[in-house]
Amino acid sequence: MLFQGGFLNKLTVVIPTYGRADKILQSIYSCMHPRIFIVVIDDNGLNTTNQIVTKKLIDSISSEFSNNLLYYALEINSGACIARNKGIEIANTSVVTFLDDDDMLLIEETLDKLDFFTQQTECDVCCSDMFSKFNGKNYQLDFCQFRGVTSYDLLEDGNCYTPMVMARKEALLLIGGFDNCKKYQDHVLILKIHLNDLNVFYFNKPTFIHVDHDEYRISNKTCSYQTVKLRFEYEYQLLENLELERDDYARLKSIITDRKSLLCFYYIVMPRLNTFIKRFIGTKRLFYSINKDESSLFVTFKSFLYALRTIDGLPFIIKRVAYRLKGKS
Repeated sequence: MLFQGGFLNKLTVVIPTYGRADKILQSIYSCMHPRIFIVVIDDNGLNTTNQIVTKKLIDSISSEFSNNLLYYALEINSGACIARNKGIEIANTSVVTFLDDDDMLLIEETLDKLDFFTQQTECDVCCSDMFSKFNGKNYQLDFCQFRGVTSYDLLEDGNCYTPMVMARKEALLLIGGFDNCKKYQDHVLILKIHLNDLNVFYFNKPTFIHVDHDEYRISNKTCSYQTVKLRFEYEYQLLENLELERDDYARLKSIITDRKSLLCFYYIVMPRLNTFIKRFIGTKRLFYSINKDESSLFVTFKSFLYALRTIDGLPFIIKRVAYRLKGKS
């Protein structure tokens, strides 16, 4: 059981923001309550247009609410994980939770969760479910439910969004906070929590509204192999820590391996393949518009080479394939 100085019956909500000046106020106002401190970490980069606009909007908040609000701008765009870690660092309460800058906190449910959390003497981390808002309606689908109270549950069919997590500040500092990865930062955090034998409890109510949309997200950059590798290094490490019968171990390992193959294809291969196709077609049209007399085969070959050169991470992929072929020979 971990303890941290600070307000025991109050909560800090850390909100990282990037490129969402038009939505951040809605998220902030959803957190307004005397028991809640709000830490906004601006990841736009100092003196950028978005940072200046975001700062003006936050300065416009009435002084009666601003006493529980802290704004901190990172010098350069550093990513959601670095932003959240800064928020954890400067939080002045013993318990911390998170919110994305386009989501909305459910205050009463969150405070009930905080009370539940503080009543559990052995609790380091408490997780809950969410609603998903799409086209103005709230839904609670399968992906809205937290799964991962035990290590086994997490490895078998784990699901976690960052705002589902409420934790003692000292516990998060102990495990080093969020690893700096472009995707899976929430899942990786829960893996680290279990790897460090922290106690995870479950609060059986949705505590925030996840707003689903196709706009830019703070973590929706192209996923790299290193990001996938980090997640599954932790998963295999956690698997080895479990005391399982041979059949259970084999079953769980098979699930993890199959999931890794699926996610590698979905998040790494598919986006790059899509990018390649678009660039190949676009380049081919461009070459034809410049010189309509060039042979079709020559234009196709040039377009193919150009599209290959622009694929993000291609040298790394080629290197991995080469090592695999070398290992098989």
